[in-house]
Amino acid sequence: MATIRIDLEYPRFPVERKIFGHFTEHAFGNIYGGMYDPESKLADEDGLRTDVLELMRRVRVPLLRYPGGNFVSNYHWENGVGPKESRPRVFEYAWLTEESNQFGTVEFIKLCRKVGAEPLICVNMGSGTPEEAMHWVEYCNGTGDTYYANLRRSHGYEEPFGVKYWGLGNEMYGNWQMQNLTAEEYARYAFQFAKAIRWADPTVKLIACGLQDSTDWNTACMKLIGPMCDYISAHHYSIGWGPFEKGDYLGCLYIPELMERMHQMTLASITVGMNDVTNHCKVAWDEWNMFGWVFDGVNDDESYTLQDSIVTALVLHRLLNNSDTVGMANYSTFVNINGAVSVHGDQVVTRAQYPVFELLANHTGDEVLDVRMTGPKLSVPYRKTGDMGRKPLGLSLTSAEAGAPDTVEVPALDVLATRGTDGTIYLSIVNKSPDEDITADISLPGLDLAGKTVTAKVITAEDINAANTLAHPDRVAIADADAPAVTARGLAATFGRHSVNLITIS
Repeated sequence: MATIRIDLEYPRFPVERKIFGHFTEHAFGNIYGGMYDPESKLADEDGLRTDVLELMRRVRVPLLRYPGGNFVSNYHWENGVGPKESRPRVFEYAWLTEESNQFGTVEFIKLCRKVGAEPLICVNMGSGTPEEAMHWVEYCNGTGDTYYANLRRSHGYEEPFGVKYWGLGNEMYGNWQMQNLTAEEYARYAFQFAKAIRWADPTVKLIACGLQDSTDWNTACMKLIGPMCDYISAHHYSIGWGPFEKGDYLGCLYIPELMERMHQMTLASITVGMNDVTNHCKVAWDEWNMFGWVFDGVNDDESYTLQDSIVTALVLHRLLNNSDTVGMANYSTFVNINGAVSVHGDQVVTRAQYPVFELLANHTGDEVLDVRMTGPKLSVPYRKTGDMGRKPLGLSLTSAEAGAPDTVEVPALDVLATRGTDGTIYLSIVNKSPDEDITADISLPGLDLAGKTVTAKVITAEDINAANTLAHPDRVAIADADAPAVTARGLAATFGRHSVNLITIS
């Protein structure tokens, strides 16, 4: 038995809807053969797949990050504008492929407009220059009688695109990037980019390149460029590029706990770097996924199971419950590889994580409510990335370096409570337990349930390894559930094992 208490009198803070953002990159079918395929019978007049566009609309993508990712560190945006027959085909250094440049800035803006997303453009800090970034901003946002604003007009777009969000490079700490840098080198270089971009358009919002595992990197960045930036980024891929294993269900339940730790580290770095606890800078989780892009079975729909649904919901809960300090998040990627959707010729599969985005993006209110809970717990393996922490001193003394616990206790239920401006209350409740149903007594002090409509939906399956495929597209899907019973205290409900549940009180 669990008890859940929802405080309706003092909401915590507004919901940050940009947390439901997504990410796309010129790699592995994200764009070519994914979102963009002029040869498909499903392509619209701009070569964008109408079925993929519709799936993006269904999850109300608020923000789309582009063009990378690793790809951006050698991307020269002028190759991707103007007449398509004049665009050069070039060697692409990040993934060692060829880039046709048939999809570029204008095509990206059109994609965003068609699905209702704000564009987030990351600039090239590898082989690029501050001047090139400034020209890109001028091309997108310029209103004057200047060369790059007029270049946009000559391409048929009189009105500026109004791109508000700009990223200052991608993972510049990593030697997999072209021109990777130390923290101090990055901060000095990013300062020049930030100046140039703000000179071109002082209204934009800037995202600094952060390192979620290192307070040293983030503090060094914030010391120099914190006043210039609105966000600092954090990335996390749990499996393939992280310390977790695909078949370890209980182990993967620690993923949101690890991301919370990294989030708090990043916030501490901002405070120290800015020397001010009232700073304006938030964290942008602008790449995250349970899976990295490189693991055995990455392109197999059966790799993405109900386990992925559970973890995706838990991460979204954690991000939304930190809406006061998380400024945005971008699920990486939307289409193909590890994406929420995969394309097979003229068909698509909505993988197990997709219905979670569909459920929560459409059933989350405008303010986060406070939740108090007691109930059963699960013992899960403790994990941290190899980059976290200091090197041990090599002394056999009792200290924090003696080692982390092998396991930690986490609540078996996880709750996100929000309320809309119309008064509708949404309770998203995940039962993490692999084998136990959990009954909960839900109290909502001050709320008279008389005359209210209470409904429920659920995402679950008999088998935690259930996956959506072409042959079985709806094994993991949103289904109607029995409404909770109304009690003297509020509601009583039973949540099935390994399930994502949504209660709406309207």
